Amino acid sequence: MSSPRLRVQFETLFQHFNGQNSAVQLDDITEILFCTRRNARIVLNKLEEEGWIEWIPAAGRGKQSQLNFKRSKGDVSENLARRYLEEGKFGKALAVLDSDPAKLTQVIQGYLGLQHQQGEQVIRLPYYRPMLALNPQQPMRRSEIHISQQIFSGLTKLDEHEQVQPDLAHTWEALSPTHWRFYLRPGVRFHNGELLTTECVIESLNHLKSFNLFAHLKRVFSPTAWVIDIELFRPDCFLPLALTESAAKIVLPQRLRAEHYDSHPIGTGPYAVESNDDKRLILRAFDGYFGFRPLVDQVEVWFIDDAYSWVVYPSVSKPMLTKAPPSDRVDLDPGCTFLLLNKRTGIAKDPRWAEFLAQTINGFQLFHHLPQDTVMDLGLLQAFGIKPGWIDLMPEPINQVPVAKGPLRVAYQAKHPIFPVIAEAITLILRQYGIEVELESYDTTLPEPRNIDIWIKAMGISTKRDDALAGWLLDYSGIELMGSDDEFQRWSQLVDDWRAKRLSEFPAREIGRQLVHSRQVVPMFHCWLGVNQDQSGALQNAKCNALGWFDFSQVWVKPQINLDSTNEKN
Repeated sequence: MSSPRLRVQFETLFQHFNGQNSAVQLDDITEILFCTRRNARIVLNKLEEEGWIEWIPAAGRGKQSQLNFKRSKGDVSENLARRYLEEGKFGKALAVLDSDPAKLTQVIQGYLGLQHQQGEQVIRLPYYRPMLALNPQQPMRRSEIHISQQIFSGLTKLDEHEQVQPDLAHTWEALSPTHWRFYLRPGVRFHNGELLTTECVIESLNHLKSFNLFAHLKRVFSPTAWVIDIELFRPDCFLPLALTESAAKIVLPQRLRAEHYDSHPIGTGPYAVESNDDKRLILRAFDGYFGFRPLVDQVEVWFIDDAYSWVVYPSVSKPMLTKAPPSDRVDLDPGCTFLLLNKRTGIAKDPRWAEFLAQTINGFQLFHHLPQDTVMDLGLLQAFGIKPGWIDLMPEPINQVPVAKGPLRVAYQAKHPIFPVIAEAITLILRQYGIEVELESYDTTLPEPRNIDIWIKAMGISTKRDDALAGWLLDYSGIELMGSDDEFQRWSQLVDDWRAKRLSEFPAREIGRQLVHSRQVVPMFHCWLGVNQDQSGALQNAKCNALGWFDFSQVWVKPQINLDSTNEKN
């Protein structure tokens, strides 16, 4: 790659000759660049190799050669900026553009959105952090869940209408309320060419027993080729629905995994991971996919350092295609951001503290302590229940402030667009009551729950269905670790009653009400989710899902057809 010094040398020549092609002697070049004849030749050769100039030397000493400029000063700066962008060096890209954010925005926009490379369709999306944890058997955040759905398949899946559909299992049947049978598609292969076998499926399903949602799995076995039987301890009339969960995706057997499987997983889904590092994630359409092969050949997610994300797109919470006007096709997050109070070993074990915290640092109180540009940018809306429209927390006056024996410990995910701001607001509010706060941010390694008093969290449920609360409640909320055993068992029993059809519908409203009224959960904010279309309108079917993304495998690019040229050919 050309060095910054070479760019300066080009700019010096360009400025000296006003960008005009000129007849010049080599000695003139040495004077302009303050170098020897030998170095001048080296510089001219490098500039020509970069395609910035054309140098036509004249034969004989003292004769004039020809210097032709093939690029302008701006072209060269933008070219260098693009190269730095490809390496993820946004700071250097900004520097070569004279620290002009508008120029950097223009260059980046040329790389984002829809691209055509050697006849292939490529979509480039910006995002504010790397996504290196894509193994569905491990804890994942909202965006990782979406990406894993592009990489992996399960026995069943939810379609765009959130209805259960066949996936690796082409059909299934309930032999009894505690015995299900699934019939597998033959000939399915993983992205590395390995054949999907019943043994692969059994291994993945057995791993589910470590999740509370699947703790009722008794035995998984194959009675014959391409058939999987699942026996349960307790009735579950909705097992095919549960198997659409991200944790239930079928993964490569442990013995076949490479060292970096979490960041470079191998599945059987429509897209395969081509590369993934702290600069970008590249997904490649899998030609051997057993379903309909994606129409978009490649999806690239560019990780833009938070310090420069503001020059690319207005909200780092949305995977927008371009800096286009906000889309009117938006919807509320089906969950919320919330505070999880430690009622097991933390300060909220005392009911007086639980009530005090619920009334002093809820969404209504926090809203007035957040920067308004942040509120507008992220589309925040005060939450009074864990789902939009639910009102379970009514702000009330504080009667008495409990006495704290030490600082309250507040944990939050460091690489999040709003959590650090919320943590600072909590610190400010509680300090007004003479309560000190100790913040603990983390990236990948979670803090010890018993040492945390308040945990800032996001629900991150993947569908708008009310029964999506089951998996969140039992496995992803953290309630089991920070709540009382009796309450957690009561809420788990509600899920079991629904699965056994002792309830006519999933008890989402009752669970949500009890979580808030018990002061286990303090709802804070809902946010608007949306996907901004490319300005050309070429990308079709890019519908925002409950995770704030769109299904890569379902989008396609509508070609721009010139009717005049078509008529001329006819």
